[in-house]
Amino acid sequence: MDKSSKPDRSRKIAFVAIALLAGLLSLYAAVILWELGDDRLQDAVGRWVYDAVVLGAAAIVLWRAATIEAERKAWLWLGGGLLLWALGQTYYSVVLYYASPAPFPSPADVLFLSFYPASFVAIVFLLRARVTRLEPLAWADGLIGALAVAGVAAALIFPPVLEALGGSPLGVAVSLAYPCMDLVLLGLLSGAVAASKWRIGGSWLLIAAALLLFAVCDVVYLSVGGQSTFALNLASVGWPLAFLLLAFASWLPATECEAAEEAGTGGHRIIAPTLMALVGISLLAVGTAVPIGPAAVGCGVACLVAVLVRMLITNSQNRRILLASHEEAVTDALTGLANRRALMVDLERAFSATPPEAMVLALYDLDGFKAYNDSFGHPAGDDLLRRLGGELAEAVAPYGRGYRLGGDEFCILASTRTLSAEAICHTAEDALSDRGRGFSIGASWGKVLIPVEVVNASDALRIADRRMYAQKGRRADSASSQTRGVLLRVLHEREPELERHLDGVAHLAATFGRQVSLDGEERDVLVRAAELHDIGKIAIPDEILHKDGDLTADEWKLMRKHPLIGQRVLEAAPALGEVAKLVRSTHERWDGSGYPDGLAGRDIPLGSRVILICDAYNAMTEGRPFRAARSNEQALAELTAGAGTQFDPQLVKTFTEKVLPALERERYGVPATTVGG
Repeated sequence: MDKSSKPDRSRKIAFVAIALLAGLLSLYAAVILWELGDDRLQDAVGRWVYDAVVLGAAAIVLWRAATIEAERKAWLWLGGGLLLWALGQTYYSVVLYYASPAPFPSPADVLFLSFYPASFVAIVFLLRARVTRLEPLAWADGLIGALAVAGVAAALIFPPVLEALGGSPLGVAVSLAYPCMDLVLLGLLSGAVAASKWRIGGSWLLIAAALLLFAVCDVVYLSVGGQSTFALNLASVGWPLAFLLLAFASWLPATECEAAEEAGTGGHRIIAPTLMALVGISLLAVGTAVPIGPAAVGCGVACLVAVLVRMLITNSQNRRILLASHEEAVTDALTGLANRRALMVDLERAFSATPPEAMVLALYDLDGFKAYNDSFGHPAGDDLLRRLGGELAEAVAPYGRGYRLGGDEFCILASTRTLSAEAICHTAEDALSDRGRGFSIGASWGKVLIPVEVVNASDALRIADRRMYAQKGRRADSASSQTRGVLLRVLHEREPELERHLDGVAHLAATFGRQVSLDGEERDVLVRAAELHDIGKIAIPDEILHKDGDLTADEWKLMRKHPLIGQRVLEAAPALGEVAKLVRSTHERWDGSGYPDGLAGRDIPLGSRVILICDAYNAMTEGRPFRAARSNEQALAELTAGAGTQFDPQLVKTFTEKVLPALERERYGVPATTVGG
C-alpha cells in the first residue's frame, strides 16, 4: 500500500470512531438530561458511558500522535492530558461514585488538573509547528489577546464562582484552580491564534470551541452545580463533548492557510491588537462602576501595558525598516558601494558646505571588462566587480567615498586636504585594476576639482565624464587610436564639410549610448563607429558624391557600396573590428529596404540603428549645401514619420524623450521641459 494513503485511511477510521463516540454521548445526554429508563440504566450509563467517551477521545488523539509524524509532539501532549482527565474520571467512577459525601479534593482532582499543563504544552508545540518564525510583534499580539480574553473571562467567571464557593481553604483553592486554569488556557490559546495572524479556521477553531466549552462547564459546575441537578448534568455532557471536539481537531489536516507564514506588516495586522486594547480599556471602565474582581482589573491593566510594549516594538521595527530602506536606496546591491543617488546627495552637500572644502570628483570606467565577461561569463564578471568595489572602498576610505554608478562605471568623491587629487585618483585607479591569466583590467578616468572648476553637481559630472571618455579614447589602444586618427584625417581632407557633421553625430551617439545603458566599452565602439560611419565614401568618386542631379542606377549601385568599403577599410586594423561591424549596417532600414544586406528590425545591430537616427537628425538640423537646416520640430516630425519604416520606433521615442532633453541639460545646465517646442 502507498505510504501516502495510510494517513487518509487512519483519518477515516478515526472519524468513524468519533462518530460512534458521538452516538454514545447522545445516548448519555438523553438518559441523563431527560431521565430516560429506570435507575439501573441511568446508573450504568452515568458511570460507564461517560467514561467510555472520554477514554475513547483520549485514545483517538494519542492514535493521531502515533500514526502521523507531523505535529506529533503537540497531539501527544494533548492526548496525554486528555488521558489524565479520563483516568481521573475513571478513578471517580470506580472509587468515589457511591461515596457520600465524596471527598474533596481527591486524587481525581489531581488527575483532572493535570490536563491543563499538558494542554499548555500542546498549544505551544502546535503553534511552533504551524508558524515557522514568530516575530516580536506576534508575541506581543499573543500576549495582548491572552490578557484581554483572560480579563473578560475573569470578570464573568470569578464573581459567581467566589460567591458559590464554601468549605475548607484547601477545597476553595482547588475549586478556584479550575477557572484559573481555564483562564490561562484560554488566554494562551488566544495568544497563539494572535501569533498565527488571527487565523481561526480548521483545527484552531475546534480547539477554541472545546476549551471555551470546558471553561463554561467548569463555571456552571462550580457556581450552580450544587443548586441545580439539571445544570450539573448539562456540564457533565459538555465535558465529554469538548473531548470529542479536540479529538476531531487532532485529525483535521493543517490547512495551507494555517501553516503559511504571512509576509509583511500590513495595516490589517493592527486591527486585532487594537480591538484587544479596547477590551482592556472597557474592563477598567466597567470596573469603576461594577465590581469585577481584582483578577479582571489586573488583566485589563496588563493588557494596556502589553499594548504599550507593542507600540515600542512597532516603533523600533519601523525605524529599522526606514533605515534599511534608506540604506537600500543609496547602496549598490552588487558591490555594497554607495550608488548614484548617494553620490548626488553627497555632491549637493559638498557644494552647499560653508566654507567649501577642496574635493575631487573622479569617474572611472573599466577597460577590458567586456572581454572579461565574454571570456569568463557574467557570474565571474559580477564577482570581479564585487572584489574591485571592495578594494576601491578600502583604498579611498581615508579620503572620501567610493561609488558604483552602474555597469562597470565607478566614482570617487574625496577630500584633497591630506593628499593631492592626482594621487587619490591614481590610488583609486590601482584599486580598480586587476590582471591574471587571460585578462587585464584597467580603468580610464576623468577628474574635476570642487569648487575650483565647477559650482554645481551637474557640471561636475558632465565635465568628469567628458574627461574620462577622452582619456578612454586615448588609452584604449594606442595603435587603434592612431589608426582612427589617420582615417578621420583622411576623411576630413577629402570631405572637409563632413568634419562638423561627424563630430555632431558622434556627440549625439555618445549621449544616446548613455540613455540606452551601454557600458563604457560599448559606448566607445558606438562613438568610433559614428565618427567613421562614412569612411567608405573615400572610395566614391567626387562626381558622384557632389553630383547636383539625381544619381543614375549604376551610380546608386556604387554609392550603396560605401558601407562595405568602410567595413573593409576598418577591418584592416584588428582593434577596429567591432567598429567595422556597426559601420557596415549604418544604412540598413527598420523595414528591410536599406543596404547593403537588407537587414530588418532587430537583426540590425543596436549601434547601427542608433547611428542612423543620430545621422539623420544631425543632417536635418545642420543643413546641406542643397538644403536649408530644419528646426528641431521639423526634424523630430521627420524622425517620427519614419519610425517603423526607416527608424527603430522605440529608439526614436528614446531619442525624443531622453536624448534631446539630456542634450538640453548639458547645453544650458537646466532641465528642458519641452524640446523644440
